[in-house]
Amino acid sequence: MTYLFVGAGQAGGAIVDALFEYTDNSFLGLFSSPDISTLGTPLVFNSTIRDLENLSNVPEENQYGIAEQHGLVERSEPGFEEKVTGGFGRDPVAADEVMTQYDTEIQNLLDRQFGGGPTTIDDDEDEGQEAAPATASGSIDFVFLCLGLGGGTGCGIGPHLARQIKQYADGTTKVIAIAILPNTKGSADGGEEDDDGIAAGRQAWNTMYGLDRLENEVDGIVLVDNQRISYLDSSAGQFGQYNEYVASALYDLITGPVFSSVDAGDVEGIDTPDIDVQDIATSLSFGVGGGSSRPGYAAIGRSVSMTQTLPGYLVPLIGNREIDSAALSRLSASKQTLANAESQRAQKAISLIRAPSSYLTGGSYNIETATVQEFLQRSCGLSEVNLGIALSNRNLVSLTTLLTYRREDIDRLQEIDSIADAYEDQAEQMAL
Repeated sequence: MTYLFVGAGQAGGAIVDALFEYTDNSFLGLFSSPDISTLGTPLVFNSTIRDLENLSNVPEENQYGIAEQHGLVERSEPGFEEKVTGGFGRDPVAADEVMTQYDTEIQNLLDRQFGGGPTTIDDDEDEGQEAAPATASGSIDFVFLCLGLGGGTGCGIGPHLARQIKQYADGTTKVIAIAILPNTKGSADGGEEDDDGIAAGRQAWNTMYGLDRLENEVDGIVLVDNQRISYLDSSAGQFGQYNEYVASALYDLITGPVFSSVDAGDVEGIDTPDIDVQDIATSLSFGVGGGSSRPGYAAIGRSVSMTQTLPGYLVPLIGNREIDSAALSRLSASKQTLANAESQRAQKAISLIRAPSSYLTGGSYNIETATVQEFLQRSCGLSEVNLGIALSNRNLVSLTTLLTYRREDIDRLQEIDSIADAYEDQAEQMAL
């Protein structure tokens, strides 16, 4: 099974880069975190070399520039700096028009990356027998597409990437978008400007333009709202920490079911099967199997509690801490990546508990999983709740939760839509 982590634009590339901090070669590898690079491949697309130069964990051979005259340009290609010079001035329409010209290049790129596919040998075959290459349609199972919606590049090219990846995989790939909403605080008359002088009203218009096109191409959308950190005095300097928070939540939710060996059926209080990534995709969609599937809009939240006191780090077998399962559940819901979210309006929920085995398999410090599940069921309108567990080598318990809403039930999106309409009206008046 192969996963693809795609970053489009500055914000999307930053989240993918943060996700790939979880490798054996990283600082985090010292804490025995499973290496995400064994699970999937990163690809990042941008229209400015400056943003690509800021990446630390995505290899240059997996970085691509987008230029009006040259289409997709590999970072390693000679003359890259001269070909990828500009960006799109926060104009997603311009990015969309350029990408339309070079749409099919995405499939050529994917063929170069995955055309041979992973080699597999059936259990019935001899070990010495040469394996047959997997077909392209089976080489990418799940795609996590990260993009910013307030700017130009990610918002403009993201839908193209989703559509072409699905076509490359013959429609078998599930594409989950992680979409970053801009801060539109104080934007009653066009709005405050960001560091690049772009009015919040314009960013709101870009967001709705991007979402309307994106939801036609993906299976689910996870919203990351920059307005959640707008109250901080130095919010501009907090994006790195926010990206790390989002990356840690995605990492736990995606890798936990894959690398864990615990059987949920052996843990008292859990009456649903353990989750996998297909369950995540299903929880992010409505009408699956009924012929009219449409993407849901989710927010992600993660809460963490240490399992040892300070003496426990110094002396083995002492200092274990009890975990308040109810508090862990409430905190996970309160830290959702969506401003003014009302969890009671959520229609679906999927959560993953990661913890040391002594906290999952009936020990004296066992987590009350029934309490977590009950909290989630009270939060969701349809009571469609999936709870999984996964072992962790870290001295902490984490609860990562996706709450999925219908688009029309999210007040924040209605607010952005209203700001976008006001901006469009103002622009039309100025054009007269």
